[in-house]
Amino acid sequence: MSLIGNLDDFPDNSAHGIHSGGRALLIVRSNTQLYVYENLCPHTRETLDPEGGSVASSDGLLIQCQRHAANFIAQTGECVGGPCLGESLNPVPFTLSGGDIYLD
Repeated sequence: MSLIGNLDDFPDNSAHGIHSGGRALLIVRSNTQLYVYENLCPHTRETLDPEGGSVASSDGLLIQCQRHAANFIAQTGECVGGPCLGESLNPVPFTLSGGDIYLD
């Protein structure tokens, strides 16, 4: 397992891109739940956050690609609006232990 951060590094209702082991990842906290996805939009296979900052809606329920405004459900990664409608972000298996986030 590889440590990628701590819950304290990622505010609730946010989605931030990080790089770990050569992989672009998106760490999503939505209503106290944690999700990790590959940070690649299914539409272009580019990162969702070229401008930086959080790509989550203010309520944490949606993730929005900064490139083409595709919207994804935070809990499932499913695209519900935009050019990749019906496709999904790829989930990344992780373990949460004592507040630390590890890739499986």
